[in-house]
Amino acid sequence: MSKQAVIKIEGGSFESGFPVFLEFWQDGRIIATDSNCPQLPPNPQIPQVYEEWREIYTHLGDRIIKIPDGQTTHASTLQDCQSATQTLESTVETWFSDPIFGDIRGRIVGQVKDGTSTESVRIILDTSNAYLRKLSWDRWDLFDKSYFLPQAELTLLSSYNRPTEILTTPLKILAIFGSHQGGLKLQEDRELIETLKKYGANITAIPRKGNFLTPQELFDKLWMGNWDIIFYAGHSSEKQIQVDHSLNLSIEALKEALKKAAKNVKLAVFNSCDGLGIAEYLADFEIPHLIVMREPVPDQVARTFLKFFLEEFIQGKPLHAAVRSARQHLQQIEIPTHTDKLFYPGASWLPVLSQNPAASELYWPQTQPDHLLRKPLIKPWQFIPLSLVLMGTVLYGVSQIVSSEKMGDQISQGEEILTPFQPRDKQRGVKPVANCQRPWSDFLPVWNGYVRQRWIDCFISHQNSQQAVRNLQESWQEERKDPETLIYLNNALLEATGADYYTIAVVVPILKKEVIDAEIAEELLRGIAQAQTEVNLSLFNQSKYSDIVLPGSNFLDRNNLNGKGLKVIIADDSNLESQAITVATTLAKRSEILGVVGHYTSEMTMATVDIYNQNKKVLVSPGTTTSELSTQPRKIFFRIPTVNHVQANVMVDVLLNQINQKRVAIFYNPASPYSSDYKKQFKEKFLEKGGYIIDSFDLSTPDFNAERAIQKIRDSGESAIVLMPDGQVTNSLARSLEVIKENLGQSSIVGTLSLYSPKALKIAKPKLLEKLILLVHWHYLSSPNPDFSKTALQLWGGPVSPRTALAYDAALVLIEGIRQHPTRRGVRQAIADQTFGVEGVTGPIEFIPGIGDRKQPPVSRVRVVACPSREFGFAFLPIQFATAEAAGLNCSNP
Repeated sequence: MSKQAVIKIEGGSFESGFPVFLEFWQDGRIIATDSNCPQLPPNPQIPQVYEEWREIYTHLGDRIIKIPDGQTTHASTLQDCQSATQTLESTVETWFSDPIFGDIRGRIVGQVKDGTSTESVRIILDTSNAYLRKLSWDRWDLFDKSYFLPQAELTLLSSYNRPTEILTTPLKILAIFGSHQGGLKLQEDRELIETLKKYGANITAIPRKGNFLTPQELFDKLWMGNWDIIFYAGHSSEKQIQVDHSLNLSIEALKEALKKAAKNVKLAVFNSCDGLGIAEYLADFEIPHLIVMREPVPDQVARTFLKFFLEEFIQGKPLHAAVRSARQHLQQIEIPTHTDKLFYPGASWLPVLSQNPAASELYWPQTQPDHLLRKPLIKPWQFIPLSLVLMGTVLYGVSQIVSSEKMGDQISQGEEILTPFQPRDKQRGVKPVANCQRPWSDFLPVWNGYVRQRWIDCFISHQNSQQAVRNLQESWQEERKDPETLIYLNNALLEATGADYYTIAVVVPILKKEVIDAEIAEELLRGIAQAQTEVNLSLFNQSKYSDIVLPGSNFLDRNNLNGKGLKVIIADDSNLESQAITVATTLAKRSEILGVVGHYTSEMTMATVDIYNQNKKVLVSPGTTTSELSTQPRKIFFRIPTVNHVQANVMVDVLLNQINQKRVAIFYNPASPYSSDYKKQFKEKFLEKGGYIIDSFDLSTPDFNAERAIQKIRDSGESAIVLMPDGQVTNSLARSLEVIKENLGQSSIVGTLSLYSPKALKIAKPKLLEKLILLVHWHYLSSPNPDFSKTALQLWGGPVSPRTALAYDAALVLIEGIRQHPTRRGVRQAIADQTFGVEGVTGPIEFIPGIGDRKQPPVSRVRVVACPSREFGFAFLPIQFATAEAAGLNCSNP
């Protein structure tokens, strides 16, 4: 059993604060305590804000549950609920951000995480305070940040003194279905429960279809007392359940039957409204694991939770991890939709698990589904030849497993989703791949029929990969033109067909500072995915793959790569140096990876370039521009964008010859290898040409104030503003946007690629943006390769950014290197050769020998123009075009 922490809060209040006592458990016993914790801070707002939310939510929930079919809840009510939800979340998050919570978090992490898998951690809350039991504690960064306990789940304390028990097949499940009054679709819940028969469950469902449940029938079935799991769906409130349309039955009336049944029950699930009272009552019967809902729950939420919970639990996850995963899935129905469709603010808060640290973790027994048990997979006389086949694939299979990523390591070839876009079909697409990405030891007992079948599905028949292909194709067609999905689809097709392929990796930043932001990552992945698809279209164009269809097959170019395919591994460095180093160390040592596209920011590249250099792994960056890497070159490093000292010349030219301004104020991050170097290069060249820098402002300082900075510039006389934020390693981009707003359109502003973002267009005020000029490396309306702009538009459903073009060209460089010499050493030698060249979409790509900088790199100048047909009503436009219409941009109202 893994370590657990119990947070005991006895007494106290939100007005005065709460005393805290910590217990740490392992193997059913206390191994340490901490009675010196600081008292949790007061926050009198929480009960008030919670009740305000609850009043609106309960009203909304009643309407969703009880309205006739076809009638929808008014959008205004939904919006009120969403607003109340956001207020409650903000209030709770503010409380959790108090330094005292940081102190307690440190005590827990120090005891629990060391040497323990974070996947199996339980944090148990022991308190009688009703509001503390109802709050969504996963808003605490203990459960949110990847470097604390992101896979942990907070559960409530349940009384439990019985010996530890496990689930074994056949499981005996009593499924109770109460009143469906108000349009509850209990038949769908019944069908979900029935699917468990395939996984070793014997199910008794009451009442029979078409009948009403009676108290006598319920009492009698409970009295049988041989149930492993009890499940209830229907209406409930406090300590009552509604057995039919006219009868609410107190669970007190079932006391003797429950007492008898509870001796064997390992898990009780009340997928119904307001179940904390029921959980407290059942805890006295020593049922070790209870799942209930904190508040009234809409039918759609309850059923969605049940669906995801069962899917996760039967896959072998511990109970608390399955509950956490199912709750996270509920976030997809919290998102506002069109006003005529329902969404459910706060849905993921509702399910809660009640446990006790003395209870062992509960797992669904991992046996073969019934349809496999009915007849042997292999006849006895067939076992020896098949064993030889399996042993013949062992080296291949083990090599796949050994080189595969660990779940949660931010590296994926298709076994887990790294970006925040996680619709259902995409989730279903990664699961079959994940089932094959297991430790090699899981596959060794091939005499076990279940393991043997998994071997076959993963490495012989490739059934798992084929299933992944089907689901990912569905996601691409129906859910979103998502680059991560397209990369995983390419990878799955290569595995499903048994095709030969080369492997590269791409490192992107998925930002996780305040909210998960994958804007930059997705822009980069679009370029990689398009380049990969063009290679694989050439492979699947061969006659033996004539039935394979990839997106873009009717308009993308084919790029033959020695008759082989291209597999792409995605890694996320999150723009955090520690994570970038971890990712780089893993990728650099993997022999099958012939080269890496990345890292995007200069900060992350500077932190990792020597790791790749020591391992002689080629690194082609689509974003790094610091001049430091020109003065200290590495033989393995090449880059596609224009280096800072070249960009600085163009910026000086814009200021002196286009804007006619010799006085500037600079905003930058002095700690950033990119931003500080850009400022240094610019300052040197600007002063040489007679320019004058009136002041410099540090965007990263905690007390930065845009209004005060602009006023200081005004006091110094007329001048231009130069914005050089880092690549979102800090919040300097957000502060640069504050500068643009405070400027009020008075001074001309020149900025770098970091500002080429929808975040800038979101300002959405012509006066504020009309004097903004950005220096970028490429623009789709002035591309040296207009065909790429057209095909990218068709593939992604909209124009792509400079980052997409740079990533595409970085991939082309690696592909050409592989085409010439398909080994790690050969790729490095090919790209470093002075004759190496590729015709990229940003122009010809050649590198300065011994340095890795690009010869004649591109620089484009863009401005912002009004364009009502685009998001936020604005678009970036190359300055050589007088109007959007002159560039062929359709800006008429959609």
